[in-house]
Amino acid sequence: MADQPLFSEALEAELDEVLSLLPLVEAVPDLADRVFTRLTDALVETLLEDLRARHRDGELDRQAYLAEMRSTVVALEARGLLRRSGDIDDQD
Repeated sequence: MADQPLFSEALEAELDEVLSLLPLVEAVPDLADRVFTRLTDALVETLLEDLRARHRDGELDRQAYLAEMRSTVVALEARGLLRRSGDIDDQD
C-alpha cells in the first residue's frame, strides 16, 4: 500500500535520532555502546515491522509469516541481537 509509511512513526523517529547521534560517537567514545545498542534495537524492530507489513499486505500468508517470524527471531537470538524478556538482566 503506497499510502502507508514503511515503518511506524515512533520507529522512524527513533532511527532518525539514533542516526543523528552517530557523529557524536567519535567525539564522545563513551556513547558508542549506548548508541550501538539503540541502533541495533531499532534495526531489529525494522526487520520485525517489515515482516508484519508483508503479512498485512498479503505478500505472506499466515503460515509463511509465522515461519519467517520464527526463523528471524531464532537467527537474531543466536547472534545475541534479541533476548527474551526473561533473559534480560538489569544492565543499568
